[in-house]
Amino acid sequence: MNEDYEIFREDPALHTLATDKIQSKLVNLMFSIDDAKKALKTKVYGGITVEEQRLILDGETREQEIYEYILDALDQYAD
Repeated sequence: MNEDYEIFREDPALHTLATDKIQSKLVNLMFSIDDAKKALKTKVYGGITVEEQRLILDGETREQEIYEYILDALDQYAD
């Protein structure tokens, strides 16, 4: 699997672009998670049920964990 990351050693700009893209996604997820929490707190769900809103929050939180894992893996293999 380490050979898959050789491309980052050959092209450091690609590593920078990849990590920047993931960090951007993490910022967007942070806002999305905040919005989902606010909707649950204010009980304004925009036409969906509270259960669906919780599913949205859970999904966004899980996605954030996944992107953080990917970012950590990229940083680990690029060194």
